[in-house]
Amino acid sequence: MKRLVIGLVLTLMPVEASAIVRYMVQGMTCSEVQASVERDGVAILYQKAGNSGVPLYDRYVANQSFCQGGQTIIRESVPTADTKSCRVSKCIDENRFGSSNR
Repeated sequence: MKRLVIGLVLTLMPVEASAIVRYMVQGMTCSEVQASVERDGVAILYQKAGNSGVPLYDRYVANQSFCQGGQTIIRESVPTADTKSCRVSKCIDENRFGSSNR
């Protein structure tokens, strides 16, 4: 019975990890975007770009625990319905800008 429970838990883990919520930020307020990322832990935020209407996507996180090894948090702005500069966090590789010592 114990093996069955452990096997079931291990089987469900990848399903949970792949369930990332996507939000169209242009129809949300900044506080709604920030609350959604905080609640979900990880979210894909997207917006339609300029005249082309091509969607631009990126992955944002609530905190460092949602980043992979060798990554760090940076704060970035996304445009929302009420502001052009809503601050949210995302993971980047520590060596992306040449050095992990900042």
